[in-house]
Amino acid sequence: MANNHLSNLLYLWPRRTLFVGRVAGPIRFSQAAASLVVGLEAPLQVALPGSGEAWHQHSLLLAPGTRVEIDAGGQLVAACYLDALGQDFRLLADGMNRWTPGIHGHLPGEPELQDLCRRLHARPLEPEDAYLALERCINPSGQAYPPADPRVEAVVALIRERITENLSVEQLAGAVNLSVSRLVELFREQIGVPIRRYRQWHRLFVTVTGVERGETLTNAAIAAGFTDSAHFSHTFRMTLGMTPSDILAMLSGRLFVDLSV
Repeated sequence: MANNHLSNLLYLWPRRTLFVGRVAGPIRFSQAAASLVVGLEAPLQVALPGSGEAWHQHSLLLAPGTRVEIDAGGQLVAACYLDALGQDFRLLADGMNRWTPGIHGHLPGEPELQDLCRRLHARPLEPEDAYLALERCINPSGQAYPPADPRVEAVVALIRERITENLSVEQLAGAVNLSVSRLVELFREQIGVPIRRYRQWHRLFVTVTGVERGETLTNAAIAAGFTDSAHFSHTFRMTLGMTPSDILAMLSGRLFVDLSV
């Protein structure tokens, strides 16, 4: 294709993250956020670890914490990490085919999302414009998103505001007047992963944002609450199934951050 020579593309927004590019080899997903993965040239091969089974599908919706291996076969692929509170996931899951717990296939607006991601890869839009275009693909009819529990929402906001601190579950529970056991239950139900896992996920976001602003990887990782860059790299690999260099080294200036939307 004419755009094969272009590097990968990454948009970072507080609500969602969008990656468009080519990654060599299979990706082992076990991320702390729901994700929408789309093959832009051919179906994706999807397998559950140890199952011996494989499916082929153009678009996949994965619940947080789902363990799955995706082989894009070297094609152009888009991976959109959805909102932390699970509102995107619940909205999209209602209109998609459920294959197995945590995995849905065939996004109703699949052609429109494929077209958008191919166009962004060839000629990126400004982050705010790209976000609005992505929103139209995810929620074309402008439906109201499923409500989030305000107590969980407050805990997520507290984790983000005090990202360098390892606030204990007891401290977080006290801040929203819940018992520890009730907060753990509600958080897992709403977000899909434990509190510690979500905090690691958000620290990855903060680190990459810092690198985009010109900080060294070490300084950005420490500012996000990691002990050092090695800790960041290990968490990145365990969470996203790729090393930071798989993405960052291939962006060549095509990393876009907008914290206003």
